[in-house]
Amino acid sequence: MTTIDQKSKIQISFRQLFLLTVAQAGGASILYLPGVVEAGRDVWISNIIASSIGYIVIFAHYLPLSQCPGWSMTQTINRYWGHFIGGIVNLYYALFFFILCCLIVSDIYYFGKITLPETPGYVFIIFFSIPAVYGVKLGLETIARLIEFLLPILIGIYCLLFLLLLPKLEFTNLLPIMSGGIKPIIGGAIPNMNFPYAQILPMVFFYQHTKNKEKGQDPFLKYTFLAILMSTVLLTFKNMASVAAFEEATLITLTFPPFSAVRLIQIADVIERLDSLFLAIFYCTTFFKFMITYYVICQMISDYFKIAEPKALSVPLVVLIGVSMPFLIPRFDVILKTIVAYFFASIPLFLPIPILLYLTIRIKQKKKKNPIQRGS
Repeated sequence: MTTIDQKSKIQISFRQLFLLTVAQAGGASILYLPGVVEAGRDVWISNIIASSIGYIVIFAHYLPLSQCPGWSMTQTINRYWGHFIGGIVNLYYALFFFILCCLIVSDIYYFGKITLPETPGYVFIIFFSIPAVYGVKLGLETIARLIEFLLPILIGIYCLLFLLLLPKLEFTNLLPIMSGGIKPIIGGAIPNMNFPYAQILPMVFFYQHTKNKEKGQDPFLKYTFLAILMSTVLLTFKNMASVAAFEEATLITLTFPPFSAVRLIQIADVIERLDSLFLAIFYCTTFFKFMITYYVICQMISDYFKIAEPKALSVPLVVLIGVSMPFLIPRFDVILKTIVAYFFASIPLFLPIPILLYLTIRIKQKKKKNPIQRGS
């Protein structure tokens, strides 16, 4: 295996990796109900099926990275595919992350414009971006500690909100299950595959920052898979509550069904209007997701051009994202319309490219171990 000196590498714990992965699956995924038009009341089943892409993405990238401990994905691609082909592939990854950053910012931008229409949109972008720049400048360890402290609290509040919603739910709205067959469920699973499960992709770029092969085991897959499972449970809980809160005809007309469901909470005319807590969770987890993805782009460029630290790129990159977003996503409906297209355009990143990279590494390692013996 190829190894490098890891003494100077930033290290995060596997608990932090777990929480970073859960945070990456959050954000606007708690606000929307992707696939509801296609799957209707069975959208929660679509979400469970869609989660399979998260495991595929993590495992496919783990294969090549496990052969090169200490190397980033960017460095591994360049090492085995050269700077030309490797540069094209790395640009492909960078574009995926850049568009993802723009989509995350657009969630804040357009939700802010819907709720506060008189406030200029760039105000939301500025107040969202400045803390992210500060976070990247402080480094990955600080980002990980922040998420490690806040995310469990947010998850606790999230679960409490939907528990308080239980008296308002009609679980008969979930029935009959799969009355339209499997086709609508698969149709509803496709938007969920990209949003949020394929968007867990940035987590593989943190493999280099974990302790590899500790006591003969590599816990990376264990903790990321557990995080995907937990995210699936939390999002399925949200989907089922949203379906149970409304008739199907009403459900498919709502822009933010989970948000509308939380607004139904009312206990003894004392506890009500808890949607502000739900919005706080949305803003915090969306910020976490943006900061993680944004850090990965900075790290990629830093690794490719061998710049000292990712923080050196933080300001120009966030300016580029902030300026580009309104042009790439000029209207709110573009977000929903591009989910499926964005997913299909990115499929090579999720499985074919990392598998080809793994095969390349294995072939080259085999040739190195078994050189051709030439006759005299």
